[in-house]
Amino acid sequence: MALSVFDRAVADSPSPKRHWSQTPVFFWVLALIILSAIGWFDYVTGYDLHVFAFYFIPAWMIGWHVGFRSGAYMALIAAGTWFLADYKSGHPYSSPAISGWNALMEFIACLVVATIASVVRTQLRAQEKLNAEIFETMAQIKRLEGLLPICASCKQIRNERGEWEVMEKYISAHSQAQFSHSVCPACARRFYPQYLDEPK
Repeated sequence: MALSVFDRAVADSPSPKRHWSQTPVFFWVLALIILSAIGWFDYVTGYDLHVFAFYFIPAWMIGWHVGFRSGAYMALIAAGTWFLADYKSGHPYSSPAISGWNALMEFIACLVVATIASVVRTQLRAQEKLNAEIFETMAQIKRLEGLLPICASCKQIRNERGEWEVMEKYISAHSQAQFSHSVCPACARRFYPQYLDEPK
């Protein structure tokens, strides 16, 4: 449930135009290059040298920068690359099922890494959005602090541009307040006595 709240917070935030080095395509290409290098190194060094933890790197990268679903796909590709490198290196197994089991464990491990990266990144983005909203609210409150130059006669307020504005307009522009006009009893007796009920 908590994750869905973070996801909504991120989804509601505007998506600024990103540089090409911040696009999903860039991270996919980079992750595949890194994965190919890891697979080649794993194959060349043979099955005696274990480098299975390095397969977590592309899974983490995609989960962090692209998202959970893409991270799951990368985890599957990473596990398949590990299986291919292990098979091509001539690793002997007493049963083919052991090789499949090891590949499954590699996939699950990469999937866990991608999931953690995606969740942490989503929470950080949501926290950044909440912090921005808090700072904006504090800025609005701060704008109403201090001395306000107000006319003693008509009650208009002089804004930062030196122009005089109606009080309602000024406060609405510098806060979240909205006005609903009515007439107090004293003004009603002064200006609209004809509309008041006659005393019995």
